[in-house]
Amino acid sequence: MAIEASAPEGGPPGRPATIYTVAEAAGVSHQTVSRYLKGDSLRPGNRERVEQAVKALDYQVNDVAQALSTKKSHRIGAFVFDIDDWAPQRILAGAAKAARSAGYILDILRVDPEDNVSLRNAVRLMNRTMLAGVVVISPSDPILRLLQLERLRVPWVVEAEPVLGPDDDRALQHPFARVVSHLADLGHERFFHIGGPVSWLAERNRREAYRQTLARRGLTNCGETQGLWGAAAGYEAMASYPHADAPTAIVAASDQLALGALFWLQEHGVRVPDDVSVSGYDGIADTEYYWPPLTTVAVDFPRMGCNTVQALLALEGGGGPPDLGMPVGELVPRASTGRPGGGIPAP
Repeated sequence: MAIEASAPEGGPPGRPATIYTVAEAAGVSHQTVSRYLKGDSLRPGNRERVEQAVKALDYQVNDVAQALSTKKSHRIGAFVFDIDDWAPQRILAGAAKAARSAGYILDILRVDPEDNVSLRNAVRLMNRTMLAGVVVISPSDPILRLLQLERLRVPWVVEAEPVLGPDDDRALQHPFARVVSHLADLGHERFFHIGGPVSWLAERNRREAYRQTLARRGLTNCGETQGLWGAAAGYEAMASYPHADAPTAIVAASDQLALGALFWLQEHGVRVPDDVSVSGYDGIADTEYYWPPLTTVAVDFPRMGCNTVQALLALEGGGGPPDLGMPVGELVPRASTGRPGGGIPAP
């Protein structure tokens, strides 16, 4: 089987080197060149002549042809859904970097999460490509159910956090617990949580970290909301603010949710952080330029993508079930949080 190569520098255009031209230059059969490229054992003299011919012809192995000949692919498929959102973009960047470092190419298949037909056909499309495995980036529960990943013909790993239950002490180690503790350390006792969609494990874990941190410190959970991830949802969630309890700390599950809450507060003449403090989560670079600059947790999303690819490659090598570990994040205190105020006055 011919394994095509780029044309040697200065050689005739349109006539790339092949294993046949390498074989002719080396004075061996093309089967010998093929065995050399596969890493099979050769007579020392034959190996030396083939190596010299490969170098002289500037022979470059074509990855697709080599995969077909060795039955080993150097491509990893990636299902992505909300690629326009900041966090999935960073996770995907980390996955691509890890794949490249390991000698693989990441093939991205963007799937519309609102299109059930697209979701059902996604695995069929992946199965048409010769892959070493598949990673699934930032899926929700409904997406996973519709994908039916068990139909894949190659190993697969879902990028996900550990599942944190109500009695799981690991919730206190989640990065989201750090921003809640930060507010508690400032003296806040009454909290209001603006949450994302509970169909996402990431939101359920952040909510559990919020609840357990408050419970451990004897603080009051005045209320919780759930909705989409964007700024509009954060704005709308402020309609549920429990005026009677007057929470002084608003803890948003994402920076975008916090942005919507900040706009609502400014629109209603509420001072941040004099009346209420607001925090986010994600570490979007632009949060430094919100008004006021937003306290957040800068999450290492690229590491999550890297861990997912490495877990997949471990499975390909016969490893056990992947343990992707807890997210890693650093608290970034800014001007949106301060000492407790009086809360938002009732309208």
